[in-house]
Amino acid sequence: MVARFRAGDREAFLKVYDAYAGQVRPLVGRFFFRPFEREEAFQEVWLQVHRAAPTFDAARGGLLPWLRAVAANRCKELLRARGRRPELDLPLQDHDLVTTTDPEQSARATRMHTAIARFEASLSPDEAKVFRWSLLEERGHDEVARLSGMSPRRCKYLRMKLLVRAAADSELRRALGEVTSP
Repeated sequence: MVARFRAGDREAFLKVYDAYAGQVRPLVGRFFFRPFEREEAFQEVWLQVHRAAPTFDAARGGLLPWLRAVAANRCKELLRARGRRPELDLPLQDHDLVTTTDPEQSARATRMHTAIARFEASLSPDEAKVFRWSLLEERGHDEVARLSGMSPRRCKYLRMKLLVRAAADSELRRALGEVTSP
């Protein structure tokens, strides 16, 4: 199988992915904390593994240590590249995020955005800030505290309170389940 993997065989690559993805993902998670960034990096790592497969030499070591080295190096490259690009804090509107021509997917996204807007409208101003910045934009407690003028402890408390309230909101739970379920 290793020879087929090195030769670029699709089935061999998929077998390697199935066997080792669960061990590579936590390594990528050490470099990237936000779920979106972590998933993007994870995909980049496997793209790099696919490109570098012909360079794997079983005589120099096992496949898992090689995969870990490729993953760590690719994550470091991604972090260095991020440092060269300016961080853009462009506000995105909900309609900017929906770029689909699938009517069912569009309807699910509309239901999700409506449920989120309804839930957010029921919050106090401080809760709405924490909800938007901490839960929707996935910013850390310290950043939310700095932006809102609250203490990090207060932000953390409100975030936990909002998670409980969101979990109890059946309409929000149903709408989010439609877009997150496979």
